[in-house]
Amino acid sequence: MIDIDPNEQIIKKVRRHKFVLVFNSLFVLFFVLIPPVFYKFVQSNITLSGNDLALFLVIYFAILLFVWVGFFKRWTDYYLDVLVITDKRVIDIEQKGFFHRDVATIGLDKIQDVSVNVSGILATFLDFGTLKIQSAGEVTEFVIRDIPEPNKIKAEIYDLHNKRLEAPQSVKVVQ
Repeated sequence: MIDIDPNEQIIKKVRRHKFVLVFNSLFVLFFVLIPPVFYKFVQSNITLSGNDLALFLVIYFAILLFVWVGFFKRWTDYYLDVLVITDKRVIDIEQKGFFHRDVATIGLDKIQDVSVNVSGILATFLDFGTLKIQSAGEVTEFVIRDIPEPNKIKAEIYDLHNKRLEAPQSVKVVQ
């Protein structure tokens, strides 16, 4: 998935808050429950004849198939979107659909600013928000949404950043 140097240690892997997966998956409940309720309503108000139940079941199972694929896509996006913090860099892996992934990396010594944005009642109570990491490099800003405990992660990144800057740099002497 990602290449880590042999002398590089992974400090933390962070995924989106679990509430986001639950909230995004509410459509599953809607599409699983609405067709049987609709069928009961139609059956009690209209006289059905012939193979109406078989037709309903075929349509319902087709809906369930599409709902399952939609849920699986959302779960894949949730599970494969990862922020990896190592002792040398921060790696943002963002899954977009089934077959597209963006990976961006920033060295801890290149970080200029880390900011947190927590907005909304649920985000405040459940403690999740947006983490922005700014650098002077090629990728000027990382934006990672719906991170749990964003202030704690910000503090960890700053601690690692400060340790990285304070560490003595090795000088290679060429003779």
